[in-house]
Amino acid sequence: MRFGSAEWWKDRTALLVVSLIFASLAWAFGHVAGEWSSPILAVVVFVALFTENRRLRREVKRLTEDAQASER
Repeated sequence: MRFGSAEWWKDRTALLVVSLIFASLAWAFGHVAGEWSSPILAVVVFVALFTENRRLRREVKRLTEDAQASER
């Protein structure tokens, strides 16, 4: 993609539009949730981290069992 080409302009315009949409959503969330926005986001992040940690532990367990089975 060359600088200044039509494809470049489309890409930059789409990036700008998406960033404005997400900035608006972030503002709306903060405006609606008010002082509860930080605790809500903290809970969402905690749940996401907990879920990802469980998934990774299962994957490590599966890979460890596969490695031990292939050694036999």
